[in-house]
Amino acid sequence: MLPDWLMLWAQGALIGEVYPEIRAIALRFDSDRRLLVRYYLDREPIEDDYEAISLVCTNIDAYTSHKGEFSAFDDEVVYSTALFRDLDPLDGFVYARRELGPVGEKS
Repeated sequence: MLPDWLMLWAQGALIGEVYPEIRAIALRFDSDRRLLVRYYLDREPIEDDYEAISLVCTNIDAYTSHKGEFSAFDDEVVYSTALFRDLDPLDGFVYARRELGPVGEKS
């Protein structure tokens, strides 16, 4: 389970950074203070996706009041047509797109 402060920081970091191809965003925060941010997309990743997720990691880090809040940031961009219920939430989703039909049909 993600700490409340991290959920708030991540959601704040995502303001203006979520785009239509993102299906969901999951986080993992481990005991070594490593943060993994994973985007699930409805298409194959492109270079812009990696730049976007890197910016979100930077935005999350900007919320820290001192060095060392996080020991490392990892990011992953994954294409998946799996149903939402079958996506790995890691420690929790911070964003999930509303999906009524098959992946690729946006509501």
